[in-house]
Amino acid sequence: MDERNKLAVIGDPISHSLSPLLHNTMARELNLPYDYTARRVTVEQLPDWIHTVRQEGWSGFNATMPHKLHLLDLVDEKTPEAVYFGAINTVRNDNGRLIGHNTDGDGFANMLAEHGLTFRDAHVTVLGAGGAAGAIIRKAVRDGAAAVTVCNRTVEKTQSLCMEHPDVLHAATLDAPLPEDTNLLINTIPIEGSVGGDVLVNLRRDCAVIDILYAPPKTPLLLAAEERGMLAVNGVGMLIHQATLAFAFFTGVSFDQLEMARLLYKTTCNLTKSGVVSS
Repeated sequence: MDERNKLAVIGDPISHSLSPLLHNTMARELNLPYDYTARRVTVEQLPDWIHTVRQEGWSGFNATMPHKLHLLDLVDEKTPEAVYFGAINTVRNDNGRLIGHNTDGDGFANMLAEHGLTFRDAHVTVLGAGGAAGAIIRKAVRDGAAAVTVCNRTVEKTQSLCMEHPDVLHAATLDAPLPEDTNLLINTIPIEGSVGGDVLVNLRRDCAVIDILYAPPKTPLLLAAEERGMLAVNGVGMLIHQATLAFAFFTGVSFDQLEMARLLYKTTCNLTKSGVVSS
């Protein structure tokens, strides 16, 4: 296959990523000649990877931890979404010119809509302030959230983010009680951060709890939310919806993204239920 048709997801770790399954399924369904693989790339190796993409004519790549912020300084151009969301998870190669883009924010909002949820007028609490969290937080502001409380271990990082929209964003530490009026609780902290059900103690039963992790399919936080009768949603929907947006950005092809998302849910259902994927 021509290398110009090659796509990848990079990260560290990356070996169990679902992205190759999602993108190769889309390529097959749309009869497009793309081959998508997973590549382990460390932070130190990222500049070499960028050189490889240019020299070998890769069509583009997705990026997950720990690269979403580092890529801001390495691409040739950033889309308005990449600039606004302050992170890059999708890069397209236009004849050697690398265009950085972000599909996390819109992918998350599309996942919310599937569950009848919206950021509009919501009181949102976000745990964590990394690349994915930044996109979700800024999407919440853009979509009209009433208030967003950002909880992070490093409060200085949180305060810097919150200064972008001080009328809506509020900084807090992870050990502080969560606001009782929270409508949407969103966890972006990796599984090793061990966010458990104790954070739910002040929240109402009608608060929706979302964890952007999708393996295991039910984290300790989601299990605790279910036990309290709260809506509990994992991150597979965000993954799928950001992937459909990314594939359209890579290829320039128009397709029914909602219908494609339904197909991808079916494709990933057995894998996520079994917990055999982890990133």
